[in-house]
Amino acid sequence: MSSKLGSTGSPAVVGASQPVLLWYDLPMESKNSHLLLLLALSAVLFFVSTWAYDLWPADEPRFGQVAREMMSSGDYLVPHINGQPYNEKPPLLFWLIAAVSAPFGDVTEFSARAPSGLAALVTVLLTSLLAARLYGARVGLWSGLILATTSFFWVEARWVRTDMLLTAWMTASLYVFWRWHETRRPLFLFAFYLLIAGGLLTKGPPALVFPALLIASFYWKQRADRRRLHWLVGFVAACAVVLAWFIPARMAISGGGAVDNQIGSEALRQIVGRLFLGVSHMQPPWYYAINLPVFLLPWALFLPWSLTWAWKRRREDDKMRLLLAWIVPAFIFFSLALGKRGTYVLPLFPALAILEARAVLDLMDSPRAVWRRRTAYAWAGLLIALGLAPAVLLFTEYGDAVKPAMLAFSGCAVISGVWVIARARKTGGASLHTQMAGQFAVLAVLAAATIMPAMNAYQGASTICAPLARLSESGIDYRLYTLGFSREEYIFYSRHFHTPVLTDIIPVKTPHEIDLVDMAKQQRTLRKNVAKAVAAVPVADLESPAPAEIDTLRSAVHEAVAKSDVNPELAGAFEQALGKTVTDFAHEFEHPDPAFMFIMQEDLKWLLPLYPQFAAYTVVDQRPVGRRNMMLLANTTGAALL
Repeated sequence: MSSKLGSTGSPAVVGASQPVLLWYDLPMESKNSHLLLLLALSAVLFFVSTWAYDLWPADEPRFGQVAREMMSSGDYLVPHINGQPYNEKPPLLFWLIAAVSAPFGDVTEFSARAPSGLAALVTVLLTSLLAARLYGARVGLWSGLILATTSFFWVEARWVRTDMLLTAWMTASLYVFWRWHETRRPLFLFAFYLLIAGGLLTKGPPALVFPALLIASFYWKQRADRRRLHWLVGFVAACAVVLAWFIPARMAISGGGAVDNQIGSEALRQIVGRLFLGVSHMQPPWYYAINLPVFLLPWALFLPWSLTWAWKRRREDDKMRLLLAWIVPAFIFFSLALGKRGTYVLPLFPALAILEARAVLDLMDSPRAVWRRRTAYAWAGLLIALGLAPAVLLFTEYGDAVKPAMLAFSGCAVISGVWVIARARKTGGASLHTQMAGQFAVLAVLAAATIMPAMNAYQGASTICAPLARLSESGIDYRLYTLGFSREEYIFYSRHFHTPVLTDIIPVKTPHEIDLVDMAKQQRTLRKNVAKAVAAVPVADLESPAPAEIDTLRSAVHEAVAKSDVNPELAGAFEQALGKTVTDFAHEFEHPDPAFMFIMQEDLKWLLPLYPQFAAYTVVDQRPVGRRNMMLLANTTGAALL
């Protein structure tokens, strides 16, 4: 009797049923070789060329700088940035970056990204092990391959953020939860809550969301099973692990003061503020429904088949219930939350990869050549469009970013697309999943080696910061300012703290008191209107503007303030206070000791009419950094140093 290892955990047979071949039933040599090949491919995808381009804003240089300040100060209890306590994230990622960076003596691009890459490797491994335990070796291997070659997962594996590390903790918790459900061994229950504690030390309260929703939905109407989990005690214990760091850290910040109010306010800010009040990244409820298919490319091309397939099997068994209990409630929860980012649902990807692997393998094994062929044509079209993208860039402002090395990427993508079409016509797309995984892997490596370093000329801050970095490394002291903004990439790459100017509310005296929140809102309106007005004024050369151009800029500023829809008492007082603040800063900047400032080119236009001597400062460098046209200015003494 012959059998083939099926994608659903059931062998395709003729006659009587056969026992399912699981990953852990394979010979040790075969099992290890599959895992090693999977991890080797994933390591290449996640790590290649991570040292070849800068840490890109906003998160990467910020988290790298926090770790660097830990290493330089020796204070691993309280995270700091720019010399000030950093309260936005728990410390685990920073500890890991510092640990990986220790052999290098400093935080580098590679050492900052390494924890995310390692966490992604662990996630791929655990996904494969869980899928193999649920549905057999073939599904286990393909679940890992699909996850590693999913575009959004690949990007996050190479990015310095807390989300991939959280995903690793959550995937591990899902795995041990299933092991506990299978065996009811207390060891797995202990591990479950310990892993949740790791997630809390990585990203805070969001680490409770996925396990809580899993418990509630998987054991829906099964109170006895829920009680056996001792979930309340477990969650409290996991939180206690985090409080063992949080309380001493907050006491250190407050000088030994009470922290009981801080705990509640921190939880409210992170959960209620971010998710339900939408204080950052507010999006409509359908955000994930629209964007998740994009995040899941290229495997999202199978979604029309996969969704139908999953719906038909939604009540199949406990294994399917486990995956759906992990995916569906969390998807609904984050869709209803006001604050949304793609990274918030990254922990869903391992379970989605397992479902996708089952559905795709069933399609590959089925006689449905029309489904496969249509999917192949869609993939081929995407490949060809991707290959032509660098050519399109030639006709944009980023045309000079196109390098000869990119031709390898373009040529490979176009040839792959044509080959997919030819194979689909000949074989009906029978090996489409293998083609898709292999082609994505090759293109991802080429993109990492060619496109990302080329983009660095526009995204990275290391070049404009290089003169200051040389001074810092030589031990030369100087003052550094950022005018109108504060960004961590300029701290990281200049290797020097900076003083932000004009980033807070300007002190304004008005006849009648104005609420602080209203004051901030109206000042933002005024500054936005001023910037918009001066942007429309042509200036031939910002480094040496003509007196008539400065007069025109001054008139534009005055008119923009007068016409702004704000409190009239505030408008006049704001213009005077702004002029005084700018003048006071300029006098400080002109002190004899060396000083430098980073300023956006568009901001210089409205500063010139307030203090024309800005045009006399030396322009050390100017270039685009991300979406900003940045300038590095020096006073007389600073320019002499360079």
